[in-house]
Amino acid sequence: MSLTLQQADSLFLSNNLLLLAGQYNLNTKEALVIQARAYPNPTFTADVNAYDPENDRIFHIDKTGQKFLAVEQLILLGGKRKTEINIAKQNKKLATLELEDLLRNLRYQLHTGFYIINQQRITLAKFNRQLEVLDTLISAYEKQAARGNLPLKDVIRLKAVYFKINNDKSELANNYFLQQHNLQLLLQTPNYIEPLVGDTDFDNFTNRTAIYNSLLDSAFQNRPDLKLANEEEALALLHVKLQKQLAVPDMAFNSSYDQRSGAFVNQVNVGVSIPLPLWNRNRGNVKAAQYEALGAATYQKQKLNEVQAQVLAAWQDLTLSISEYQKLKAFYSSDFDIVFNGVNQNFQKGNISILEFVDFFESYNESLSEYERVKNYLATSAMQINYVTASKIY
Repeated sequence: MSLTLQQADSLFLSNNLLLLAGQYNLNTKEALVIQARAYPNPTFTADVNAYDPENDRIFHIDKTGQKFLAVEQLILLGGKRKTEINIAKQNKKLATLELEDLLRNLRYQLHTGFYIINQQRITLAKFNRQLEVLDTLISAYEKQAARGNLPLKDVIRLKAVYFKINNDKSELANNYFLQQHNLQLLLQTPNYIEPLVGDTDFDNFTNRTAIYNSLLDSAFQNRPDLKLANEEEALALLHVKLQKQLAVPDMAFNSSYDQRSGAFVNQVNVGVSIPLPLWNRNRGNVKAAQYEALGAATYQKQKLNEVQAQVLAAWQDLTLSISEYQKLKAFYSSDFDIVFNGVNQNFQKGNISILEFVDFFESYNESLSEYERVKNYLATSAMQINYVTASKIY
């Protein structure tokens, strides 16, 4: 399946199951905000006569019998309910940022995998082409060696080159299939991906010069994992607030009707109850929440330093990859293929020795592999800039 990077992005956003699971988690947090807004239900109590021994009656609950009815409503004091609502909202905010960070990480895997597969596919095709040439030459040399026209050592030398290139191809193919598997999982497709990448795509990575300070500003403003660390600190502070509020006792109002067992017949009562905070003032939970807040603040500072270091490393990596790409591109041209064909033809005609041919063949193979490696290095370095800044710079 042939895809541009933009088409792969679109397929990824619509098909990826991890993103779908992250969205469900966000919906869960939204439901918990609704639940946090709910007020405690009132409690209804009914106590009725089961057996009246004086009158030998069961369920004597009419006008001459006995029943007791009561309703109690808990009143949350100290701002607990508001804080619990804010905690639920904060958890939803965290879930949103976690989904953004998941998207950032998966998209980075997609983009880097896309360019790695492109490099590997091109290199494998060139390996196959070289192996075809060698296979033809080896067959011809074996026939000549069998007739005594050529020494057997020349055949062995060609086969050694063939085995080396074939071994390089096998190692690359194993990694290629693994990368294809990862990309198929990201896109949720059974088809192999054939990236559509042109040479101008690589040139575009060198046209925009990334400035370190602007990249750092973008990272500080846009990185969801950095925002997540900030919001986790805010959540920890809300937990501290809630634990302090939990030390404030809640009050319960009640109203009751007692038909006959009270001081008066058909007695109606109202009352209030509140626990006395004598032995438990929630000090341990408050202290634990404070330590958690200190830990969250420390992690936030660590995350800030981590982001700064990642941006610097990515910027330096991109600068180096641009330099390598521009230098290698100046050296590489279509003359490589022209010379390769010419050397191959001259070797078959006997105009150059087998040592010269093998030396050129190995150098040509290394040059092709290096050129594709540098192109991939440039592309993945640019994708790394997008990743560490959480921005579409390239």
